[in-house]
Amino acid sequence: MTSSKLSDHVRSEAKVNTSLKDITSEINSLSVDSSRSNGPEKPPNSIRNSSLVDVVKLTLTDLFNFAKLKAHQQTSSLLELIQFYIYHFILLFVFVLITIYKSIQTSYRKFFIKFYTLTYYHNKSPQLIRDDVNKLSKIPKVLSCILDLKDKDDEMGGIDGLINQISELSAWTISAGIPYLQIYEYNGKLLGNKQYLSKLNHSISKNLSEYFGSSILPNYSIKIPHQNFIIYGPNNNSNSEIDLTISLISRVDGKPTIVELTKTMSELAISNELSIRDISIELVDEELIELVGPEPDLLIYFGPNLDLQDFPPWHIRLTEIYWEPDNYDVNYSILIRALQKYSNCTVNVGK
Repeated sequence: MTSSKLSDHVRSEAKVNTSLKDITSEINSLSVDSSRSNGPEKPPNSIRNSSLVDVVKLTLTDLFNFAKLKAHQQTSSLLELIQFYIYHFILLFVFVLITIYKSIQTSYRKFFIKFYTLTYYHNKSPQLIRDDVNKLSKIPKVLSCILDLKDKDDEMGGIDGLINQISELSAWTISAGIPYLQIYEYNGKLLGNKQYLSKLNHSISKNLSEYFGSSILPNYSIKIPHQNFIIYGPNNNSNSEIDLTISLISRVDGKPTIVELTKTMSELAISNELSIRDISIELVDEELIELVGPEPDLLIYFGPNLDLQDFPPWHIRLTEIYWEPDNYDVNYSILIRALQKYSNCTVNVGK
């Protein structure tokens, strides 16, 4: 069985088009709606956010309760009580020192990010972006970015904020000469709503015209691999040369897709439609590229703490991963610093 037939079988089981469907006309016929989402579903996160006041309050409460307990225990010695207070005071002192150090470190990092934001400002000029990139020894062919869908009341939050971030990343990427941009959002809020996709297409087109001008608007396409849809920008179609491919993926393109592919191969092997000898790493790799997309050379997370949020695990074997601690925004300086790191890295395949 050929790779394409296997991919078609996976898509047919998921009730998705087996051939790439152009929905540009459907998207363009929709009016741009300014409605915003009710609120994002939070991705899994194990980061602790307890403040110093909470910890001190909890520690003092424990001390008070322990003191009351010790007062009612006639067998307890005064020495044990003194030791307890000494040990807790040492722990509290160490915690305060660590908190002060972390506060200074956070302030330094925020100042550092602000400094680079002012230093590397694109001014909506593709030439300035290209000048920054030309200094680098190499750039990635496939760039992937993990974006968070923030609450609608936050700055750059909701669907509107997410669309604006994708539009800016598209302009920066195409100005830098990177041909493939992959956007990962955990919930995939944009993927199942054609109204949002229409708004995204309009926003990208409008933002690119601000960078390049409406007369020389670059050609781009938006792909949704899980649904096998494609949307072309204005003034270009399937016969035009695409300057930038924007791929939108979510958590369903990660582990669930690997499970579906494994299940399909097992069923085909049982029915003797697929030989067990044909199942190999190369076949799985080829199928996942067909179903999800290519493996990114560089992955950027625009968040304060590295959190891959169930990003497709098969696609990051050799990927360089970059994030800036204590950064909460999608900004150009983070992109440039990530490209600088990538240009200086060495990938030793198989070593």
